[in-house]
Amino acid sequence: MTMISPIGGEDAAQAVLVAAEEHYQRAIDALNTLIKDVDAGQSARAKELKSALSELGKATQTAFDERAKVEKRIRNESGAVHDYALDFEQARAEIGRRLACLSTAAGTGSVSDGVE
Repeated sequence: MTMISPIGGEDAAQAVLVAAEEHYQRAIDALNTLIKDVDAGQSARAKELKSALSELGKATQTAFDERAKVEKRIRNESGAVHDYALDFEQARAEIGRRLACLSTAAGTGSVSDGVE
């Protein structure tokens, strides 16, 4: 039986996740610029720093929420329920193969045909 992993997922879901991560990285870059300005003595930018920190916190939470939604969507679309999926077609074929072996063995006396 084959285990199907959702890793890789759908291209559309991955694109949304990449866009969210790029937005998050831009927010971090802007925050770093503000910190450098404050360190350089531009105290007027300190007020913006507090606001930027608040916005970064919100952006961080949003990015984590979006990542969770995208990963859940990828799992659902791939048929995974608890981080894995079963290949039922292969399982069905394996069961059929084993039943055929049992049926063949039943005629040879290897497996009893009834109550002894």
